[in-house]
Amino acid sequence: MYNSWMGEKPSFTIRRHAPGHVPSFAFNDVQMLRSNAFGPPVSAAEARADEAVRVRSENWWVHGEWPKSDRRPEPRKALYHLLYYKGGLAAVSQTSVRTVHTPRSDLDLLTLAGVFCAPPVRGCGLGKAVILDAFSRLKEQGLSYCLFQAGSSRGLYEKLGATVVNNRFVDRTAKDPEANPWFEDWVMRYPAESPWPGGIIDLNGPGY
Repeated sequence: MYNSWMGEKPSFTIRRHAPGHVPSFAFNDVQMLRSNAFGPPVSAAEARADEAVRVRSENWWVHGEWPKSDRRPEPRKALYHLLYYKGGLAAVSQTSVRTVHTPRSDLDLLTLAGVFCAPPVRGCGLGKAVILDAFSRLKEQGLSYCLFQAGSSRGLYEKLGATVVNNRFVDRTAKDPEANPWFEDWVMRYPAESPWPGGIIDLNGPGY
């Protein structure tokens, strides 16, 4: 189905859903798109981990139930950004608001996570569109920064106006609070031109 989209000018719709308000069919679309984007698990252990994540995500996004056993604080003002193109789900991102601790003060910022795009339509501007829709929440929420991590997509984010940050990050909620809470190669912020605090930043939760 996706192959028929190639070569056409993108005309898309982005729908936003808060936790507890994601239709089951939309959640299933996200899981299928994620599988297409990242491939199936390569081991039984990965399959079990993926299933645990899927169940937890379904409880949160579809039913609005944050697991009591989760050490992370319940995300504030969370949204799924779902981009539909030609009747199918083509790109996804997630945002929420988190308070981090800097050497000077606490700082509310926008988080960006779970960004992926259907492989056959990469390069068509759809991933860019779903990221920009996420960034637009900065103005809506009266926030100054979006903080996120990136791997091979660093170049795309830089073209959109983001930049790498070089702070040391910790997580006071972790078993090892001094360990780096991020797992990708780069930590980035948007927009690049805004002044950014120096020193150690407590992410106040795991990387996302």
